Amino acid sequence: MRLILLALLPAALAACGNDGGYSSEDGTMPAPEPTMEEAAAEAQSNAGVSSDMPTPMEGSWATSTDRGDPAVSFSSDGETLLTLICRAEQVEGQGKTLVVQRATSEGGDSIDFLTSAGNVSIDAVALEMETPMIGGSVDPSTNGVATLVNANDAIRVRSGQDEIVVPAGEEMKTLVDDCRPERPEAEEEAEGEMDEEAETEE
Repeated sequence: MRLILLALLPAALAACGNDGGYSSEDGTMPAPEPTMEEAAAEAQSNAGVSSDMPTPMEGSWATSTDRGDPAVSFSSDGETLLTLICRAEQVEGQGKTLVVQRATSEGGDSIDFLTSAGNVSIDAVALEMETPMIGGSVDPSTNGVATLVNANDAIRVRSGQDEIVVPAGEEMKTLVDDCRPERPEAEEEAEGEMDEEAETEE
């Protein structure tokens, strides 16, 4: 009797649908659901944020000034490829301006920065300079600009199909951060520290 029941077991499972087994028409196992890590990576990719940044090219950042304003430039093999300038306030009340210049023979109507913290795109035009360059400017208070300060190790700089990968140097981060307007939180913290010092002195 027991042998008969065992022999009938596969047929009984098939009659019940056997949802846990082969469910596709060709008899293959269905694709497994993505893991939490895979789903997070896909969501991050769809948002335009890259968690796996390529290795930055060889080169270094250097600080300088441009018409009296602070600037930083990235150079590789003796060629300046990227320059960021913090332009002082030209008209009272308008604030500072972050200017970006990039050497590229491909042209392009934008300079796109892709970082581990997010992306920012700056409209660009061709510049009349000896080395083919494009340039543009952006309000440093724009949220996307903060991604340059918060980038980890590398920053992809893209214009059209032309892309370079530069290191996220501290010189560049400092210039961009100093160019951004002071945040209210920082002002409150500074005021709180001053109040504490005043109370201590009393």
